[in-house]
Amino acid sequence: MNNALIRMVIFVFSTSLTMAWIRPNVMDEMGVSQVYGANKVKEIDRFYPVWEWEMALETFGALWVDYKEEYLKDEISYINLIFYYDRSDVAISSMVTLSEEDEVWLRIRADYDYEEKKLVYAPIFIWQGETGDTEVYKEEEKVNEYLNKYGVTREDVKAYQEYIVYDVAVKTWSRRYLKYYWLEKWKLKLCDTVDNTFQFPEE
Repeated sequence: MNNALIRMVIFVFSTSLTMAWIRPNVMDEMGVSQVYGANKVKEIDRFYPVWEWEMALETFGALWVDYKEEYLKDEISYINLIFYYDRSDVAISSMVTLSEEDEVWLRIRADYDYEEKKLVYAPIFIWQGETGDTEVYKEEEKVNEYLNKYGVTREDVKAYQEYIVYDVAVKTWSRRYLKYYWLEKWKLKLCDTVDNTFQFPEE
């Protein structure tokens, strides 16, 4: 009796893991469901009413939804998911506050290619100043200068990327849709990853 019960539990568990494995990863699901799925994630601010989403998306070509500030680390200014009108790709964009006093932020972005199942980390850059009076630094020398000034290492940048993509986007989606976070994280990490984090443009 006990052996039969154990076999049944193992069978059910193995079957559920197999089904979870063959299903699309959460980034696929984000790109397909867009705001219809995002609106059910409690950590995401419901920025666009569903009824006007498609019209606005068609008009602008891309729209985003923001994570609520209270769910983010103190130094994270924002994290948003960007969706597109004509494809199921999804991007995750964020600004990390390096100095509120100096008005300096580090911009981090990752793009998920739905068709190629590829996660691409975009080059980082520095944003300084208020909106309307902003300086953007994308050159390696300037970016490194600001990172060094505020004591941010390349390992710190990679840790922020991990937090933004996995600890926020993947984890909140997995939790809302009753998925195994560790499995969804593993599935995404098995996808092709292109790391352009420190690939700066030629000066």
